[in-house]
Amino acid sequence: MKNILYISVFLSFIVFINAKDIRPIDLEAYSGNFSILLKWEIPDKINLKAIRLYRTQNSFTDYSLIYETSNSIERYLDLEVQGKRPYFYSIQAESISGEIFSSVLDAPPFAKAYIDQNRLPVLSKTENKIVNYHYSNIEQLHDNILKYIISDLIVSADTSQLYIIQRMLQHKDNVSNSWMEYIGFQSHNIYQQFLTDEYLYGIRDQLENVLNKVGLYFNNQFLMTPEEWGEHVILFSDYTYNRFVQIREMLNNEMKILSASPPVLPIGTWRNVSGKNIARFVAIHPEQVHSIVLLDDNHELIIDENIYQDSNTFDVELLDNMKKYELIINGKIQKTLPINNMDFGYGISIDDQFFALEDSLLGPPIMISQPMREFCLNEIVNEPKANQLFIEVHGNNSAANTIGVFINDFLMWEIEPFYTFDPVYIDSVFILNNDIIFSWIDLKVKDDFGLWKTIDTRAIYTRHELTEGRIPDHHGWKQYSISTLGEPNDLVKSAVSQLMIPEIFALYQNYPNPFNSETTISFDLLQPAIISLYINDAAGRIIHLFFEENQMNKGLYSYNWSGENFSSGLYFMTIQAQVDDYLPIIFSRKMIYLK
Repeated sequence: MKNILYISVFLSFIVFINAKDIRPIDLEAYSGNFSILLKWEIPDKINLKAIRLYRTQNSFTDYSLIYETSNSIERYLDLEVQGKRPYFYSIQAESISGEIFSSVLDAPPFAKAYIDQNRLPVLSKTENKIVNYHYSNIEQLHDNILKYIISDLIVSADTSQLYIIQRMLQHKDNVSNSWMEYIGFQSHNIYQQFLTDEYLYGIRDQLENVLNKVGLYFNNQFLMTPEEWGEHVILFSDYTYNRFVQIREMLNNEMKILSASPPVLPIGTWRNVSGKNIARFVAIHPEQVHSIVLLDDNHELIIDENIYQDSNTFDVELLDNMKKYELIINGKIQKTLPINNMDFGYGISIDDQFFALEDSLLGPPIMISQPMREFCLNEIVNEPKANQLFIEVHGNNSAANTIGVFINDFLMWEIEPFYTFDPVYIDSVFILNNDIIFSWIDLKVKDDFGLWKTIDTRAIYTRHELTEGRIPDHHGWKQYSISTLGEPNDLVKSAVSQLMIPEIFALYQNYPNPFNSETTISFDLLQPAIISLYINDAAGRIIHLFFEENQMNKGLYSYNWSGENFSSGLYFMTIQAQVDDYLPIIFSRKMIYLK
């Protein structure tokens, strides 16, 4: 911006504006490509009624009104300008109370409506194409520049490969987006060569250079001062580099998942518009597949080899009376899955995360799940012999809203809001009915209107023993043999602990937990032992003793405890067991009492 002091008399203008006490408003003008950008700052204490902008090309003539608004905006792009002569500007702000505020009149800001050719950098053929294109928003400019830069630098990629790279860059907010959606399962290593550090640094430097060169053509259009454009160039160049790093990590992560995946994966079941249940699968390693069979107790569907050899993704129409199906690959049961019981159906990510579908038109997409950000189902243990289902909920911090665990649409466990700075691991055990084939577990949060919103979901086949969890916490699901209920899913640490503790007892999580009156404490004694059972407060003091050093036979034991005479807070149920001449083994679980 340039300011010039003119010794002149703005007679009519001064009479009009200076009718009341005038306080100066900072007004700046910036030359641009066939435009002039005006920027001002209104003090917060002014309760605005109107803003008026005035313009003239001759300091000895009256200013004319060019813009008026009642909004508290602080920028205006003047497009009705032409020629090489400067334009002078002034601003007037009127408050609700009638006070008038204006810019300094004896030194008005001015600018020209064109760019001095001597200030323009020499543009390449590609850069000339960029500046001669009309953009309705700055995202279009970003995309066009990136398209040219990527094609100039990654010369070994063909047109379709360049298009896919750019699409991956653009889908930053689409959590279901994955490389597999575009390139299938066999081409990931090809794209690795396009995302080396050398390419990424080159793209970042070239992007910054091009944006700086074309900035004089576009900064006014997008209401940025030259200084702001310079800051934008750095921010967007850094963002683009980081986005490239992110999609490279996505590519590498998908390659790891695919290398460890079975040859065929289910990705969901849904009911189409004709009311038919459809199961969708992806053939990740079709060359390893000799047979695919879908089997329930009474029906068998044998999939034609041509279906999965000719396409990465294939759909199978299920029989109307099927209640579940076992996916059998090469004669081995890979997974047992439910038939749809949701509004539209369910999908399963490549890394085994269940999610609800939002419509029945397209079916489930191919996707990699994203780490859960707040609370999630973190570990599930199913023990069909005892009809018991253990569920662990994990969160990184406090719960500001009520959280609920639903099993087959019934609210089974309600966790009231609580506040803590530490990661939260809480688990509970549920007794299932014998006739339940699948347990749909939904973790929901109650919004400000009292409505439940699903944030995590999982289907469990109740006929099979199962221990599974997110490895690491909040990430993808994996099956394992060692339960880590009530603590982080660190399998190495848990395996070491398992070796150090003899198998004498299993202390289950109390139910319900949290509780507001009475709760049940259960443990399995695997061999005769001398047992003590008691309750500790957070300071470690014993506040309730069930019994001490009782000789007990193996079996399942349950006891009730009431917290009625105690304050809300964290408590521990503790069991001590001793066999023969070995040292006693002590184990505790957390309980949360809420009045």
